[in-house]
Amino acid sequence: MFAEAVLSVFSQRYADARDQFVSHAETSSIVEKFSHLPHTMKGPKNEKLFCDIAWAGNHKADKVLVVVSGVHGVEGGAGSAIQSDFLSRYRRLPADVGVVLVHALNPWGFAWASRNDDEGIDVNRNFVDFNAKLPKSGATAIWDQLAQGKTDIASIARDREQFDLLSEGQYEKPEMPYYGGKQASWSRQVIEELVAEIKPVRRKQIIVLDIHSGLGPYGYGELICDHPVDSKAHDYAVDLFGATVTEPSLGNSSSGTKLGLHDYFWHSQGEHVCYLTLEFGTYGNQQMLQVLSEDQKLQQSGKVDWSDDNTLDIKHAMQDFFCPQDKQWQELVLFRGRQVIGMALDGLTDNANVHHNSR
Repeated sequence: MFAEAVLSVFSQRYADARDQFVSHAETSSIVEKFSHLPHTMKGPKNEKLFCDIAWAGNHKADKVLVVVSGVHGVEGGAGSAIQSDFLSRYRRLPADVGVVLVHALNPWGFAWASRNDDEGIDVNRNFVDFNAKLPKSGATAIWDQLAQGKTDIASIARDREQFDLLSEGQYEKPEMPYYGGKQASWSRQVIEELVAEIKPVRRKQIIVLDIHSGLGPYGYGELICDHPVDSKAHDYAVDLFGATVTEPSLGNSSSGTKLGLHDYFWHSQGEHVCYLTLEFGTYGNQQMLQVLSEDQKLQQSGKVDWSDDNTLDIKHAMQDFFCPQDKQWQELVLFRGRQVIGMALDGLTDNANVHHNSR
């Protein structure tokens, strides 16, 4: 279906994925602005880390598509591939449309093969009001039961209600997964600065596609909508993408309702902002909880020794789970990524012709 040269945009490793993205952005005919935001920490080989933001097309356009990768660092492989593929294919965009590509929003997590950032924060649970009382979650009780041996991962994975509760986010125990933090993370600050630069109030329509992996059937790209079902943004999403849109609040999604999502910050920018998560399934909830649990223990143990065999086993398991090195999975991701981006651009241009070339 896809030539090997096309699938070469996939990489489990941050450095290789970034090289691909930067190369495509720097040689693209549609990129107008390109910025590199340095992270405060370095990678496992002492390499510098960046969130790279490429503005394609007219950056003053009334309509904007934002495509984000690597909110959950280790999940960055799928989103990075879709972003690099987009840059390699599109030669021109309509005058009234701009595309913003946010590559590796959590570069530390991508580089260190962790879902969290360097502070142990799950960036996709970090968008809460830290000046108010933080949300309470039943998730901590489940993790306590796990730690005490009163339940096991297999049982939780089989119980959808328990799994959704476990993964909704919590703000009490940094040693447990899905920890939302006590303050705005580095990645959240990047998003806040980007939104201030985009100035949504001055735009007519914005679509945000946030690319993740791990939940749902193998290779399937699910469009998850957390907008209130009675909102204009929700109606716009359904009009644009049809029955492929799923809604956690209605119970028809692989994802349950969550606390502190990245979504919610964009929701607050106005009903002309439509935010969707594009989630690519891999190997199921039980295996996901297993690899996350092992990585969480490792991160909480102190300094991670990248030369240690046990460390590498855990990190490779994370990379293999969230970005399988399987041609079939990669083809499914690229096909769906192209489809969803194409539909978004068509929606923004009222089905006008969008010019691109396929290699």
